[in-house]
Amino acid sequence: MSIDLGHLLQSQLGNVLSQFLTAKGETAETGARAGALAIPAIVAGLVKNVSSNPSNASGLFDLIKGAAGSQLTGAVPQAAEGNFDSLIDLGKSLLPNLLGGNAAAVSDQIAQESGVSKASAGSLLSLALPLVLSVLRGHAQTNDLNQSQFLGLLSQQQGWLSQALSGNMLSALGIGSLSGLFGGLSNLAGSIGGAGAAATATAASVPAAKKSGIGKWIALAVAALLALFAFKSCNNQPAPATAEPAASAVSDVTASEVVVEETVAASVPAASAPEAVAPAAADTARVVYEDGVAKFFFATGKNDVAEGAEVIVADVVNAGKDGKKLVVSGFADSTGDAAANEALSKQRAEAVKAFFEAQGVDAANIELRKPENTTGAVGNDVEGRRVEVKVEG
Repeated sequence: MSIDLGHLLQSQLGNVLSQFLTAKGETAETGARAGALAIPAIVAGLVKNVSSNPSNASGLFDLIKGAAGSQLTGAVPQAAEGNFDSLIDLGKSLLPNLLGGNAAAVSDQIAQESGVSKASAGSLLSLALPLVLSVLRGHAQTNDLNQSQFLGLLSQQQGWLSQALSGNMLSALGIGSLSGLFGGLSNLAGSIGGAGAAATATAASVPAAKKSGIGKWIALAVAALLALFAFKSCNNQPAPATAEPAASAVSDVTASEVVVEETVAASVPAASAPEAVAPAAADTARVVYEDGVAKFFFATGKNDVAEGAEVIVADVVNAGKDGKKLVVSGFADSTGDAAANEALSKQRAEAVKAFFEAQGVDAANIELRKPENTTGAVGNDVEGRRVEVKVEG
């Protein structure tokens, strides 16, 4: 029997999300619209995450049905009582894994379509993610769904999502076609179901620690937050192509640099990185925080902020939330068309500004400031392709 997740999620979460936004100063009308946008956006993001990389399916199901998602149990009553902070922290840790680099673009689109502020939209997305997962977890456990049945449930949501999400929201999510996305998901659900007993036997012999993809890092992120909970409760659209050439490989990475990629747990701060960090590819987005300056590096011709950046620049985010001014300046490398590179550096600066707004920093506390020289580093393309953020005040 087909289950309308839209009705299920809205009935359990609509009022909670609206009350949260009202408490942040939004009107009841705009808050209701924002909540009604965030819920389907998150479900579509989950579908994309699994459909685009089938290895993520087992990790997501562990979060929904297994021990990795234990902190999701009771999340909705917790939010209904007004205890939002720990859930927002959990959501922030999960967003880079479940929505990839699209979280900032999605929150911006929610703000634009609903009328709430970008800061409110960013907080809403972080809160809504664990709440949606909690409702899905409750449904899966109540109905004793196996992995194939859970994926089958997700594969039934195309009609609802096609009505709930605008073309601009799909673009923000990095989704080109819902039909293609759900076609892949249906095939995956069928293949897992057909594997039957053989899949069960294989799964029983594989330690959870060896799981690939999303599950491993979600489990790490949730585990890293357990202590925090105990105390509290006792994007990938490339920019227009430019003349900017591919950069040469970076030969050395200093100990203070942390490469933010899918293989680094979002819960690990820069100062406690494992023994050695593999050298970063020159064309990989990454974030470094050193000497009080946050540096966002970008891949050639792109303006996507590295996944997990919020962990590395947490101090800068907190400073902005405390009312201090964040000065954002964009640089380009010294080769290629100067005008095109300058335009791209501005796009990257705006992307970083949107990132901080999505983390809850008021837009009034963020200033885009053009540096005296927009060429970041002559002879070093990687250093040139960066945006710097400094705290003033």
